[in-house]
Amino acid sequence: MNKPTFLKLNNHRPGIALLVAIGTMLIILIVASLAIYLVTRAMNVTGGQKRYQTCFEAAEGGLDIGLSKVDSAFTNHTDPTGYAGVVGKYNVTVSAEPQFAATASGAAIKFARGYFGVGHGLAGGGVNLYYHVLSQAVAMGTTGERVILELQQKKVVGID
Repeated sequence: MNKPTFLKLNNHRPGIALLVAIGTMLIILIVASLAIYLVTRAMNVTGGQKRYQTCFEAAEGGLDIGLSKVDSAFTNHTDPTGYAGVVGKYNVTVSAEPQFAATASGAAIKFARGYFGVGHGLAGGGVNLYYHVLSQAVAMGTTGERVILELQQKKVVGID
């Protein structure tokens, strides 16, 4: 008795289904590994950017401290002092130093100003005092973030 043709099994390629399944699993494994690598790498980059931004903000806080030191020194007619302390997780050092003084143009440039009193005229000038403020923030841990910011501030004496 002959077997019907639709029931014949193909015995010429034993295990081909297993090879296709293994190949498919390898491709899925490679794609999944690549996805995990890319996500991990992106998280590391994002973490570094966050740490740098935090360090930058600590250095900006140091600049604010330096500017307040310059303001109080200007008001008290003294030289500004520095600062060394901790802002968040960062060691911040600030130096505020007077740079130079330069004469300023007169008050005549202001529109419709009146008489200033005895000893003052419309062409009376003043002095610009320039201060250099430098702020440096360094991470306390082993990550090594460091940000240095500096600015120059002008204070005017003699012109209101």
